[in-house]
Amino acid sequence: MNINAEVLKELKKGKNLLAFSYGSDSTALFYLLTRLDIAFDLAMINYKMRLNADTEELEAKKLALKFKKKIFSTQAPFFQNNFESNARAFRYDFFEQICVQKGYENLILAHQLNDQFEWFLMQFSKGAGLLELLGMKELEKRKSYTLLRPLLYTPKSEIYAFLKQNKIHFFEDESNADEKFKRNFFRKHFANEFLEHFSSGAKKSFEYLNEDLKALLDENLSEFEGILKCALNASIIAKAFKQKGILLSFKQRKQMMKKDCVMSGKIALCFYEGKAFVFEFLKNEKMPKKFKEECRKAKIPPFLRSFLFEKGLKIADFVQFARV
Repeated sequence: MNINAEVLKELKKGKNLLAFSYGSDSTALFYLLTRLDIAFDLAMINYKMRLNADTEELEAKKLALKFKKKIFSTQAPFFQNNFESNARAFRYDFFEQICVQKGYENLILAHQLNDQFEWFLMQFSKGAGLLELLGMKELEKRKSYTLLRPLLYTPKSEIYAFLKQNKIHFFEDESNADEKFKRNFFRKHFANEFLEHFSSGAKKSFEYLNEDLKALLDENLSEFEGILKCALNASIIAKAFKQKGILLSFKQRKQMMKKDCVMSGKIALCFYEGKAFVFEFLKNEKMPKKFKEECRKAKIPPFLRSFLFEKGLKIADFVQFARV
């Protein structure tokens, strides 16, 4: 197994946190990073959904102790509905909290080629744009940290071979066979068999598609003092939200194209001069009359007025940025 040179460079220079489960993927990545002499600590979530959940957490703590690594663990609450979606949100909130509080610059995830293909099929089946189909990146800059996926183009079969060859112990997640979870259904009936025959071609296709997407987004996304400007395209706007730390649902994507709005109470979207603007939501109801009048004349949307005032930005500078 190999790690992309750009990802490896980030790993060597940053303070790293590995999202760990003691499953096959994160365990293989643990030992691969160790062999490459990459320093990292662990973060683990116990969902209490499997018989071995407590045992896995205990063994992970023993592994961390053996290799002299810190481990941060927590127990997830019981999710009555939409387990996959709620668990994902809880997971990323927990990881981000650790990164911010402890100063980790990189969050390492063990997603691999099969995960990427499963995601692609799931999004494709319900109707999605290019950004949603290609939801995973090897290197992804977030607001407080960089998200790295060193195994993203590595097939699951190669990971199992690595573990077997090196006689590495890991826990098999029995819930992976439960088809009540949509991802498992796609894995069992479509993804695994396809990649058994065409993993090399699938890997190349994802590499080409991600290069094309990056070029498209780079051309259509610019920034001014924390404000992201982009074309009136749902996928590109969703990319701007993602850069600000929010992954939009299909319902939110439909909602956002109708009018100015605030998503998750954190990030605002405004339409101005035929373009979309995404920025941190800052509420201010006590702006001076002179500033309000200048905004009114320039037809600045209300959410943007508060942001410009709170950040001490000049209206004329923003208008110039908006019209370029």
